[in-house]
Amino acid sequence: MFKQFEDFTFSGKKFSDLSCEYIPANFNNEMDISLALERNMNSGETNKYRTEANYFGDTWSDTLTLELHIIKNPSVYPTQEAQSITRREIREITKWLTSPHYPEWITFNLPSDSEDDATHYRGWFHNVETLPVDDKIYGLKLYFECTTPFGYTDNITNIKQVTTYGNLTITNNSDEAQNYCYPTVTITPHENGHIFICNLSDCKLLDSGTLTGESYFESLIDAVESYALLKGYSVTFTGTGSTNIIPFCNNTGVQFYLNDIHNGTEKKCTAFYLSDTKQYKIIEGGFVYMTVYKDLDIYMDCQFLTITDSIGRMITYDKLGITDVDHVYWLRLLNGANNLLLHGNADFQIQHQESRKAGEY
Repeated sequence: MFKQFEDFTFSGKKFSDLSCEYIPANFNNEMDISLALERNMNSGETNKYRTEANYFGDTWSDTLTLELHIIKNPSVYPTQEAQSITRREIREITKWLTSPHYPEWITFNLPSDSEDDATHYRGWFHNVETLPVDDKIYGLKLYFECTTPFGYTDNITNIKQVTTYGNLTITNNSDEAQNYCYPTVTITPHENGHIFICNLSDCKLLDSGTLTGESYFESLIDAVESYALLKGYSVTFTGTGSTNIIPFCNNTGVQFYLNDIHNGTEKKCTAFYLSDTKQYKIIEGGFVYMTVYKDLDIYMDCQFLTITDSIGRMITYDKLGITDVDHVYWLRLLNGANNLLLHGNADFQIQHQESRKAGEY
């Protein structure tokens, strides 16, 4: 099945920027649409004592192949002679498409604009075929081999401007219902201080309530210690010194370890409260905080686990006040609604792509 498109970008160049004007065509007139969704289950062996194998997850056994059929635009080249594609023009196309030695992204401009459309595919052009008539070539078939059986949407962007804290709901409609989307996060601080990102949909809520008393932070510490005592844990706070307690975000939060007194295991947790309602939460996972600076934008790539500045230079963890690297939470989006709580005086931009299992059209 040929791929319908208006334009595409590959290896930094647009189809529409070629020296001649080409348009998509359909040489085959085929209407079958390949989904390429065949997969296998990885399993162990069976024997007379084990009649059913153990299964270890699935792997895709096929990938998409996109066919792009192109001809010269008859409106621009009205004669048969002008519509033929010369050797020089073929060289221009093959030089562009077959030079990369590794998979790259191809991005399509499509005739329609729907949230169901896949516009981004990763792969390579593995073949170019000609459509000859007599001694002339009047069309080309471009075959793009994808690295996966599905494509991806454009970047979906969510922006939230926060002065103290704010809520942001991000919906992940990826066709990988049991997998996460790992976004990129751009943080533009407006002052030196702390920020945090909490995905309330991706953390385990241990306790919640409303604080009272003259010092709300001390009440928060009391709530942590009361929860630990009730559940059979000891508490180790993550700082240094006599108390090991280091508050963050204007004394509204603290991190600590809960140590199981029965089996010796530990888990890192966070407690924080909202400054206006005094409601607190004690959670496990789904939370990251860091020290930020007014003149230093931060770019987090949560898939490749990197933190850089606006021009791509790596930012060290110690500059951001991150000491426990093993427990850093990289924001991930569950399928469906993700309710985020953002704290700090900063602008947050969160971008993600979603997979689309709709085949090659």
